[in-house]
Amino acid sequence: ERSSRDWGAGVTVQVNGFVNNMDEYMRASDAIVTKAGPGTIAEASICGLPCVLSSYLPGQEAGNVPYVEENGFGAYEGDPAGIADTVSSWLKDTDLLAMMRAKALDAARPSATLDIARDIAALLFEHKGIKA
Repeated sequence: ERSSRDWGAGVTVQVNGFVNNMDEYMRASDAIVTKAGPGTIAEASICGLPCVLSSYLPGQEAGNVPYVEENGFGAYEGDPAGIADTVSSWLKDTDLLAMMRAKALDAARPSATLDIARDIAALLFEHKGIKA
């Protein structure tokens, strides 16, 4: 489905609803603009994808902004023009983009889910007196 908005010469926009292959879109991208949700940030870092965080939910997502900025793989920008300027500057600086990709991968914890499950199981076994 094409957007009815005129995006200008050379810009093609494809609007999708919910998709099951977001990892494929992320791996094909140079950067992502997203709300500061922890799941998206985790997936983006695993893909080595620099992040422009455009918003966050107060409380539960606020800490994700400094996490991304301090780890060097993204920035917060709430203004649409500022978002465009930030992404544009990243795309023009291949060394910066490569450094941000590397920092995203450094921040990635692809085994986090398994690690958490292992830790919970160890606590449960310890509580029940079972040797793992």
